[in-house]
Amino acid sequence: MSDQRLFSKYKAYEIKSELQQVNLKKHRISAVKRKNALKKIIANLTMGNFNEMALLFPDILKFWQIDDDVEVRRICHHYLVAMGPTKSAYLKDALQLVLKDLDSGTEEVRIMALRTLSSIPSTDYLNEAFKSVKSVLQSSASPRLKKTAIHAITKLDQSDHNRIWPLLNILRRLVDEIKEDSSVQAHALYVMYRIHEANEDMKMMTLERDTCFRMLEMLPALNEWDHSLVLESMITSYAPQTHSEAHHLIEIVLPQLQHVNTSVILNALKFIMYLINYVDYLQEGLIKRLSNSIVTLLNKPPELQFLVLRNVILLLLSREEPLLKVDVSYFFVEFNDPIYIKDTKLEILYLLAKHANLSQILQELKEYATDIDIQMSRKAIRAIGNLAVKLEHSASECVAVLLELLDFGVEYIVQEIVSVFKNILRKYPGQFESCVDKLVQFTDSVQEPESRSSMIWIITQHSSYLPNYLELFQIFSSNFQDETLEVQFSILNSSVKFFVRSPTEATEKLCVDILRYSTEKIDNPDLRDRAFMYWRLLSAAQQNNGLPLSIETVKDIVDGDLPLITLNTRLDPQVLEELELNIGSIASIYLKPVSQVFRLNKTKVLPKSPALNLDRDNIDIIADSSSTRSSSVVDLRFSAPSRTSSSPIKKMDDYDKPAEKVNSLKTKKRSSSSAVKLTRKPSVLARKLSMRRPFA
Repeated sequence: MSDQRLFSKYKAYEIKSELQQVNLKKHRISAVKRKNALKKIIANLTMGNFNEMALLFPDILKFWQIDDDVEVRRICHHYLVAMGPTKSAYLKDALQLVLKDLDSGTEEVRIMALRTLSSIPSTDYLNEAFKSVKSVLQSSASPRLKKTAIHAITKLDQSDHNRIWPLLNILRRLVDEIKEDSSVQAHALYVMYRIHEANEDMKMMTLERDTCFRMLEMLPALNEWDHSLVLESMITSYAPQTHSEAHHLIEIVLPQLQHVNTSVILNALKFIMYLINYVDYLQEGLIKRLSNSIVTLLNKPPELQFLVLRNVILLLLSREEPLLKVDVSYFFVEFNDPIYIKDTKLEILYLLAKHANLSQILQELKEYATDIDIQMSRKAIRAIGNLAVKLEHSASECVAVLLELLDFGVEYIVQEIVSVFKNILRKYPGQFESCVDKLVQFTDSVQEPESRSSMIWIITQHSSYLPNYLELFQIFSSNFQDETLEVQFSILNSSVKFFVRSPTEATEKLCVDILRYSTEKIDNPDLRDRAFMYWRLLSAAQQNNGLPLSIETVKDIVDGDLPLITLNTRLDPQVLEELELNIGSIASIYLKPVSQVFRLNKTKVLPKSPALNLDRDNIDIIADSSSTRSSSVVDLRFSAPSRTSSSPIKKMDDYDKPAEKVNSLKTKKRSSSSAVKLTRKPSVLARKLSMRRPFA
């Protein structure tokens, strides 16, 4: 049956007629028609056609009783779960069929019945669900059925939280049981972790020391998804009591950084970042392995790559001494990167920039600025301006690149450069005034509100260097009524500054005209109030009616010294702590506390321990061959539980290289013409640049 016919809204009598036309005992084709009719019911439920489909409850119960086909049973259970919140009168009859499936059905049918019982918010169903889940967990049922019962506890917790405690005790016994199936233990640990995490009235889940080590050492016996569950559940569940324990746990988890599954790698990375808070030093080899695992993930699909890149930003922001040492070329933008990848790579290049690699990064940003993608070009220019503010000793190099780009005279490049120069001139007063003459030559080219406001600010602050500053300012003030509110504020402020600096006839006329227009013809209350405030100040200073207010005092108020701007690249330590405990989650993408992204989530904190390092920025990073730490590295093996001492700790001697190199085009020399051609489609600006070079 085509999907178009299946996903069409039907009346109840239409589907009922199809079901009645089917002879259940006659031909095999009848079973196919019956399933198609039942599939239409599920499709209509998916589309929200509940009122019509609710009329078919008796027909569903009829087929449930007489048909043993697994697919038909699955459809019946699906229908019952969808109808559960409606409080239909047929729910009690359906309950007997569900219990019958749970007692005498095959394993597949029993799993369906268990899921159905825990999904319907009815008292009768919940009572049976609690009994059934407890019975399955305490019996010798198959691991698959036990895992279904374990995950049913999560749904039961949402329906009746007060009755969940006995089931949690059973889960803890399953986790502590040595002979229990390892996959069952992994899922029991994960469900316990999730329930404790979701409920504010529960304390943080804690594990025994022996249980923690045993769960980690059974990782090789688990599949990749169970790997991920165990590693995620370990976060905050056990706090190492000594530095040696933390080092030992890191050694156990390190091999998981080379796993194929992205979820395993991210959870291993998150667990190691958690353990780093309990160590007294870090080895350079560990930093290298963390970095190589990140490089490996950069070859994943764009969605996963974006998640990894956002977490790279988190790690770069987290400490004064970054926990990653990755060559900047891995974060160069490729021509086929989605825009969200490009933006994130630009942020990382900004964070990684320092004097040693600035020339390499500037050359790359210069190429982006002349790219055919206008949005990318703007962001690259903005990044160059931010680097000039960030790196004081290298600001002149960034300014030189911006001035070179300014020579193109392309409108959007000029406007972006003017906007970033405002911050540069504020950061370095008296250092780059020679650039002002060149900037004001493009006064007619700035059309966007931000760039117009920036140009007005530049003209105003450097009017002493510009003999014709009033003529330049007239370009903006003559169209005051047509400007955006942001630009109108800038014109108003500047006109008053010109007057208090030099109260001449020209500046007085300019100031009075702007004030009169702002107070009489402007509807915006904020702009009008600002103009009235300026007018009262100037009037009080000129009248001097016994008030200690002079024109110099007004000048200090209106045109005082501006504070130097700084770009803060550090996040709040508490926010960083929470984000590190949520690496790989949506919260880490937004770089915001989890409570701001998911209001119902409980905030994670580091468990208290004698080994907890409260000064996260001052952890020593030592060489791998350091003799001063060799004794403690050996001692940590003896600090492990006795049951794990017989199994050697897995090493990563052959894991010091990424599994797969990425950005292969970028690893080539930048002088290679083929690499440049493959990396980016040349734009008109790039060709213009190449034409300029012979005449430079």
